[in-house]
Amino acid sequence: MCIPPSIKIKKSNNGKGLFAEKLLKRDSIIFHFDGKIDDDTHTNSKSLQIDDNKFLESTVKFDDFLNHSCNPNCYIDWQNLNLVALRDIQIGEEISFNYNTSEYDLINLVKNCSFKCGCNSKNCIGEIRGFRYLTEQQKKKIQKFVSPFLKKKFEQEI
Repeated sequence: MCIPPSIKIKKSNNGKGLFAEKLLKRDSIIFHFDGKIDDDTHTNSKSLQIDDNKFLESTVKFDDFLNHSCNPNCYIDWQNLNLVALRDIQIGEEISFNYNTSEYDLINLVKNCSFKCGCNSKNCIGEIRGFRYLTEQQKKKIQKFVSPFLKKKFEQEI
């Protein structure tokens, strides 16, 4: 998977991140997620959760530099596994999505992948631990963008 010419890997607040090299219009596809699907024990911490114990393995390429934000400018189109712009993204702006829309539990017995958020947005939730740990109000706020797996989990909760 080659990095699209519309984005570049650069230094960010979180180490490295993906940044817009040109204006990315709202609803435009930024890239498609590739990788094999496997269980949690056979994937790495950069994988996307797509079901209870099913993950889209990271390609260990540029997509590993896609960082979290509590106020993201992108979302994952789960039907096609595309990263899509939520709004116009300006040249030089970091590209991000909300990890809580894909991960149920970042604090599990196998791997603790939770982390302190550094997005500095006014609605920052502080620590990213996964969808499971959000309040009902926080879950409702991002419900439109969560994976089908997380929608199912949320429906079971309420």
